[in-house]
Amino acid sequence: MTGSISPRPHGRPVETRKAHTSSRISAYDRPTSKRDAVLVGTTALRGNSVYDVAGRFLGKIEELVVDIPSGRVAYALMVVAEFLGMDRKLYVIPWSTVSVDAVYQRCVVNVALERLIDAPNPDGDLLPRMADPGWATEVHAYFGCKPYWK
Repeated sequence: MTGSISPRPHGRPVETRKAHTSSRISAYDRPTSKRDAVLVGTTALRGNSVYDVAGRFLGKIEELVVDIPSGRVAYALMVVAEFLGMDRKLYVIPWSTVSVDAVYQRCVVNVALERLIDAPNPDGDLLPRMADPGWATEVHAYFGCKPYWK
């Protein structure tokens, strides 16, 4: 990133920076931060491979679903495709079950393929179904994780 200092009327100079060409941005260099943070744009995760904890390929991230009022990522939509002898199918994975393996640059989910295939899936229009509290509670219980809104 390149930057310059531009004057601010009636105040201190403000540093301006040109946009980063990558959507993977590290914010660890902030002097006021007590922790190292790694920020990733949602488009950087689109198409990322998803593996189980044993290292078996499960599918790819299609999209992330954000809960607007809380500002939290609620779900990852994952595509499991023909390589398994199945039709292309979209699975809703609670985001809290996904971890990002920075070394291999992939997502890891603690669920076996056989269990994933039987996971509750919304029929029809995805977003209204995912917003349904009953369905959302069922999905989080199936994956054994705390709902993101709690």
